[in-house]
Amino acid sequence: MPDPSTLSAWGLPGLFLVAMLAGSIVPVPSEALLVALLSGGVSPVAAVTVATVGNVLGALSLYLLGRWGAHGGGGRLERWIARRTAREAPRLERARQWLRRWGAPALVLSWLPVVGDAFVLAAGLVGVRGAPFLVFTTLGKGLRYVFVAVSTLTAL
Repeated sequence: MPDPSTLSAWGLPGLFLVAMLAGSIVPVPSEALLVALLSGGVSPVAAVTVATVGNVLGALSLYLLGRWGAHGGGGRLERWIARRTAREAPRLERARQWLRRWGAPALVLSWLPVVGDAFVLAAGLVGVRGAPFLVFTTLGKGLRYVFVAVSTLTAL
């Protein structure tokens, strides 16, 4: 992964890349790059939009992995999660329970650190339809970036 100063020099394409990785299972701080770009004068609307789209596309990769797991790859996916860490299986099960109880609106919580990925993966596993997935995931992730942008611009 390039250092933050390199990604900051890449501007919005760098933000898109980092946000997309952050939306998948790669733990990178997309918010830090958003703050750096906003501090450098990048348009807040453009930066929030690019970060949101990138992050949602990264989440879509996890969602599709869950869909694959629900339709034939399930045993392999569950074993992969169990090997990844002992903590992933309980997180995934809690996320499944939330999604079964609250449905797609629970995906507004997909922005949360640590458990957000479990929500996204569980959405694919329990069969949340694509349109509601995109709407609620975009809402949650977009609001997070709006909050970061507003906080940054207020502090400048």
